[in-house]
Amino acid sequence: MGCKNSKISATHRSIDRRLNYDDGDNDYDKDDAILSQKTIADDDDAIIANLTRGDDHIPILVADSQAFNNSFVQQRQQAIDNRPYQSVIESCQPKSLQQLTDIIKAFSKERSIVDSHWVIFYWIVCNIQYDTGAYMSGKCNDQSPEKVFRKRKGVSVGYANLYKYLCDQLQMSCQVISGYAKGYEFENRIDAPNKTDHTWNAVEIDHHWYLIESTWGAGYLNEQSIFQHEPNSYYFFPRPNEMIYHHLPDDDKWQLLQTPIKMTQYLEMPHLHPLYFDLNIELVSPRNQYHLDLIPGKSYALVFLKVPLDVHLMADLKLNDQIIDGGSYMMFDKRQQIYRCYFAPIHTGRHKIYLYGKRGNSVIGEYRSILDFVLDVKQMPQNSISFPKISKNFSDFDLEVISPRNTCLIKLNNGDKYSEILIKTPENVELRGHLQNERKQEVMGGEQVYYDRRKNIWRCKFAPDRNGLFEALIMAKKKTDPEIYITALAFKIEAKHIPSLPMSYPFTWQLFHDLDLRIEAPRNRSSAIWPDNASYAEILIKAPDNIQLSCDIKYENVKVENRSLAQFNNEKKLWQLLFAPERAGQHELIVYAKNIKDNQSSSNVVVKFNLEVRRLQRPMKFPVTYNKFQAEKCQIYTPMDGILKKDSIVPIHCVIPGAKSVNLTVDSQLLSNEVWAIEISNLISEHESEAERHLCRCLIDYLDLQSIDQNNLEKNCHIFDKAILDKSLKFSSEYFTSLCKLLKLNQVQELFLVLALQHSTHNEVQILAPEHIQKQASRQHQEHVAPQQPRLSSTSQIATSTVDNQQLRRSDRLRAKPKAISRSYPSSTAILT
Repeated sequence: MGCKNSKISATHRSIDRRLNYDDGDNDYDKDDAILSQKTIADDDDAIIANLTRGDDHIPILVADSQAFNNSFVQQRQQAIDNRPYQSVIESCQPKSLQQLTDIIKAFSKERSIVDSHWVIFYWIVCNIQYDTGAYMSGKCNDQSPEKVFRKRKGVSVGYANLYKYLCDQLQMSCQVISGYAKGYEFENRIDAPNKTDHTWNAVEIDHHWYLIESTWGAGYLNEQSIFQHEPNSYYFFPRPNEMIYHHLPDDDKWQLLQTPIKMTQYLEMPHLHPLYFDLNIELVSPRNQYHLDLIPGKSYALVFLKVPLDVHLMADLKLNDQIIDGGSYMMFDKRQQIYRCYFAPIHTGRHKIYLYGKRGNSVIGEYRSILDFVLDVKQMPQNSISFPKISKNFSDFDLEVISPRNTCLIKLNNGDKYSEILIKTPENVELRGHLQNERKQEVMGGEQVYYDRRKNIWRCKFAPDRNGLFEALIMAKKKTDPEIYITALAFKIEAKHIPSLPMSYPFTWQLFHDLDLRIEAPRNRSSAIWPDNASYAEILIKAPDNIQLSCDIKYENVKVENRSLAQFNNEKKLWQLLFAPERAGQHELIVYAKNIKDNQSSSNVVVKFNLEVRRLQRPMKFPVTYNKFQAEKCQIYTPMDGILKKDSIVPIHCVIPGAKSVNLTVDSQLLSNEVWAIEISNLISEHESEAERHLCRCLIDYLDLQSIDQNNLEKNCHIFDKAILDKSLKFSSEYFTSLCKLLKLNQVQELFLVLALQHSTHNEVQILAPEHIQKQASRQHQEHVAPQQPRLSSTSQIATSTVDNQQLRRSDRLRAKPKAISRSYPSSTAILT
């Protein structure tokens, strides 16, 4: 009985030199025998020449060259395609063998002999089941036509006897042929059979002999030894030069070949299935060999197949009926229209090689058996290899795997959080990744794929979320094609010792990497962090000076207005992106970027985070900002809530780089710069120590830009007094040095502060201030006033420091420090202009 395999398509090399694509070591960069589409072609051609050298090819030619003339081929196909014929036969349910004979006789009147044979063949394959029980038990007793008809069941000799009986009733010449077939469990045989094991028919039409195989035409035994009823018209007049690959008659004359082959040759011939011929495939190497060997000096065996453009192939390497992961690799050579099929065992033993094929424009679908081989490995090579799963798309897109090499399995252990696959592609091809677990469930945030323009390489990173086995799929498409990515290759990832908080990636667009952006927080997470009792989440991104960022927050794919704020942190030199959801639930945080040097460019999306808000204590809205706010890299410290409390005094503290003055309007009315001075003393007293220091620095920045006189210093001295009363500071000669470090003041700001504190109400401060002024004024004069003149006396230093404020301001401006301005106004609609 015939056996058959089929396979549903799955969504599924390297170089001889070392390539350094990373600053660190590459664990897969070894001097093994490696495969690469761009480097193995010449080696393969030499191998083909060696494999095909010599007279090992057996010419298989049909003895009767006129048997399959155009007229006969056309009649055969018309009979097979005639749907009315099939309908009549399928509806025919005779109660006796004689009644079946009468029906066929009536149907055959005024029809060709080919049509009559088709009626007999089609009725048998549709109505007679293979007797698996009799075959397995070896008790195939009564296989007479009458018995087979009544039981609607039989083995091969029963099928052949029934076919001959019906032909005899129609007076059509028919013979029963005994022989040997490469059917069920044939591959497990080692020696030649000592007796025939199969039966089929030969019929004569117009003085030409043809073969009929109704047993295999009815179906096949699957791997579970269960008969699968599947009528197959291939076995209705199969060509003798094809039939000989799996049917060897005991009598040579029924081979119907010019030169009959012997049993030894038959056993060595590859096992070709009907689809092999239907797809018009040509076995280039090995041409007449069923048992394969490893290529000398290599870790693999090779098979070469020539196929039409619309034919797609897949392959499996099995040991003990188990598929070996990474045991096969198929590369399509478009130049020669040849599939180069590699098979790499990982253990010794008798392996089976199965090749499957299909026709069509898509690689997706069901692949059916085309041929199989045996690979008997008695000794393993020194360096065994394995292959990732690779589809024909891999070759179509001209991809090349740089790392990892010679393996289908990437192992993550020793604290590794992710694996990286490096791939080279043509300029018009782009990639995308997908990570899934053993249950084919997607790992959210498990991959990041981008093109590294500095190295001209695609970096495909995969981060499993737990211990276990994963599959990393890499998909490809041409940039000009629609947004449909096709799987090109897949690696297995074995993850061990993954941390309890695994690494994950936000979704990044290629522009994110092209602009050299870097995520500072949250690192190694696809989701933003939602702090307890928070009103907003934060993302920090480092960007080059010429890049401007903006952001949005979305809920159920709808943008939420006034709930996001993008601003530049001038102290940390990075972008702060804030998001304030209005309700609990899943949100998307989207970041945009643009090049401010390119006037034609607009902001484009670069990265997307998820945000899960489980509890929202107090929703808020950010102040409304405009494009110039981001363009000038401004920053708001307070207030963060864009809705100000009624009848309250609200400090507005922001950083505006390069600003010499700031105007503020309330309800469209421009306010005077003097208003803030009245309230600032009260505001200072209301805040804790850290806020006091911050406001103190802001005040000093402001004074640095103003006209300073003695009265102004005395008036504002009490403002500084409270800010400096930090219990961690001790009154000593280094008191002001420590204080200024605490406040992060530059030298000019430090001098202004100490000048003011000469009027402090605290005796210790009053005593220490002049001493510190004397030391600092001398240094300031030396650096900024008279660097080439002799040092002044202490008295002159003090005098110069007291009166030459304009010179000191000029010195500070050379440092180009962004100015922080803090002001407070009665609550109302406030617009910063």
